[in-house]
Amino acid sequence: MLFRSDGLIEATAHDDRGFARERLRDIGGHLDHAAGLIDSYREQLQGLLDLYLAEVSNGMNQVMKRLTLIATVFLPLTFLTGFFGMNFGWLVDGLAPAWTFWVFGIGSLVVSTLAVAVYLRRRG
Repeated sequence: MLFRSDGLIEATAHDDRGFARERLRDIGGHLDHAAGLIDSYREQLQGLLDLYLAEVSNGMNQVMKRLTLIATVFLPLTFLTGFFGMNFGWLVDGLAPAWTFWVFGIGSLVVSTLAVAVYLRRRG
């Protein structure tokens, strides 16, 4: 830039190019800083998403543990009630007195439930 005697500034083409380069360098620095911030925010968001997915997975694991326990207890009960619920002639004829129903029918359900409960207590 050149100063004239009347106080006005006279700019040359060379000075304009230098000013434009400096301005573009400044804009480039701001864009580079913004890109760095975006990368930082993306990494933070990815960490939060991983944390959320881990929490959801832990909750689902707790639900699966409960369902597994219920299925383990009711599996032998379902098998025994299904077996004694069939209408086989030899099975129905074999349970003629009432005490045989209580011993074999209800007693086997109670014994199998207790066996599963004892097994789960010892294991867990």
